[in-house]
Amino acid sequence: MSLFKVVGLGPGDPELITLKGYNAIMAADVVFYPKTSLNSAETILNSLGVKSGNMKPLEFPIGSDKISILSQRYAEMIMKAEKSGLHSVYAVEGEPMLYSTFLDIMPYLQIEFDVIPGISSMNGISAAMKIILATKDQTLLVLPAVNDYDYMEKQILLSRNIVIFKAIRAREVIRKIIEKNKNMEYYIMSHVSTEKERIYNNIDDIKDYMTIVVIKRYT
Repeated sequence: MSLFKVVGLGPGDPELITLKGYNAIMAADVVFYPKTSLNSAETILNSLGVKSGNMKPLEFPIGSDKISILSQRYAEMIMKAEKSGLHSVYAVEGEPMLYSTFLDIMPYLQIEFDVIPGISSMNGISAAMKIILATKDQTLLVLPAVNDYDYMEKQILLSRNIVIFKAIRAREVIRKIIEKNKNMEYYIMSHVSTEKERIYNNIDDIKDYMTIVVIKRYT
């Protein structure tokens, strides 16, 4: 059994963490977590009652060009804890294997580890707004926002169900694509399942980095 575990914290509500994930965090000697300007992971861990002395923040400046260097350093810290016989956890928002900071660290790890999945924010928005992400033989496209009209339109037209993460990065592009293609409905939410949760009615109203857009395209 690995001494190091990666735990998905879910979209924001502390009650949405899995029981297995909670138990792993509370049993850990060290709880590493990404420290960003959003403080999402830290807020969840504090709500769970994790002892501050067990918490080890790892700085992840959003948009920084030093992520690779930082990630290598953090991997070394995690491996050092494991070699010291400490039970450690990397607790990250959402689902660890989907657009998470752990994926920056993972290539540098040279130890065995377990992953305890978490609820993604796209599952959070579908539940909160009663949106069917996909059914029967439909496809579901998960897309990070890219500020490139041709690329985004090509990708969006591949599926009837599209989930766009970090939509603020391509707000104008998304708006133009929806205006051009009249057979689309869209849903927008930021800070899913947190006290800051907000629903937007218009693409132009998006102001938060942690915003997801779900597009349903009808033939």
